[in-house]
Amino acid sequence: MNQKNKVRNVLVSGGTHGNEYTGAFLARHWLKDPSDIQRPSFNTHTLFANPDAFAVCRRYVDRDLNRSFNPSGPLGDGQALELKRAREIEKELRVKCHGELPDVIFDLHTTTAQMGLSLVLTNREPFNILLYAYLRTLFPDVRAYLWEEPSLRPGFLNSLSAQGFAIEVGPVANGVLHAGQVFKTSALVGGCLDFIEKLNSEEEIAVDETVPLFCFKGHADYPRDADGLPAAMIHPSFQGSDFRLLQRGDPVFIDFSGKEILWTEEPAWPVFINEAAYYEKGIAFTLTDCIEVPCCGLRERL
Repeated sequence: MNQKNKVRNVLVSGGTHGNEYTGAFLARHWLKDPSDIQRPSFNTHTLFANPDAFAVCRRYVDRDLNRSFNPSGPLGDGQALELKRAREIEKELRVKCHGELPDVIFDLHTTTAQMGLSLVLTNREPFNILLYAYLRTLFPDVRAYLWEEPSLRPGFLNSLSAQGFAIEVGPVANGVLHAGQVFKTSALVGGCLDFIEKLNSEEEIAVDETVPLFCFKGHADYPRDADGLPAAMIHPSFQGSDFRLLQRGDPVFIDFSGKEILWTEEPAWPVFINEAAYYEKGIAFTLTDCIEVPCCGLRERL
């Protein structure tokens, strides 16, 4: 990485969703004591993103803040609290970073799905793939889900920078502090910051030749009754099967009389199975393809 491309400003945000306590409380802690996230070669900034939603232990007040940063879809009420907050955050970041947005953004989330340590990428930037490969040398069970749709800007907070991603750790119930998951998240953030320090210092970074990447294919919804409510639940044998191959004939739903509903579509690797926040979005789980992505030559492209 040449001098011009060195990372100078990194943002670690938490509390984007007010009921996801891991990121919110880590952000509060690092705002008081940033020593764990400081590195010599760059500035690490901390953001407590949605304190109003946190105060009432809700995902959001008016609309999802993590869909409010320059989305391509309709905004609805332009005076919604989260739309105002998104504009405030962007202004605050430009002040902190001397007129620019951060070079890298990590946004901390939890999920009620059994995603373990996972990353949500929105692109295949060499920086992001190489960082993912580096993290796998420290945390072999970490996996990355790529939500890459060129025509869609979902408005994620971390989409303010091409470098960085959301960190999803679960399962964790909403509005609950789970010490084990908090420390795992903190350690993962530490690994991300160590990677950037190594890049800036031009240290050698050894990674595997390829990494598995779970690439977005589409969403599957629950069977619905006429009133729009779910007519079936995630099947017990399917619950917790995130990142595992789903094949034709596997049970995915079960209705309230005990009737199983089997998968009839193409095989896929599901993620975010039975995520609590996605009931309102019409998503029972997300489908992905699993591919191996080469890591050779990524460093030279930075």
